[in-house]
Amino acid sequence: EAVDALERATAWMLSTMNAAPADALAGATPYLRLFGLASGGAFLAEAALASHAALQAGESDPAHGRRIRDCRFFAENTATGAQGLEHAVIDGAASVNGAFLDAAE
Repeated sequence: EAVDALERATAWMLSTMNAAPADALAGATPYLRLFGLASGGAFLAEAALASHAALQAGESDPAHGRRIRDCRFFAENTATGAQGLEHAVIDGAASVNGAFLDAAE
């Protein structure tokens, strides 16, 4: 889900950058946080899958179980924020840009 959210946010950023650069740039911080969640989750999942395969092959290193546990924790407790960040990227420009206008008044 985090990778899907990142793909949608990336497509929006790319399509908006030329037409409304202030709107796109207003989403830069949540976009970077979303990128971190998606890439971190992908790296943890890769390690967990490799550990699962190693366990299935008969390896008994306890680190394999920890990698799987850490990936599951990340997926269930941290990566769940990805959709909120996607929303902030795509729909948050008005509040960000409006805050700067109010400060100038």
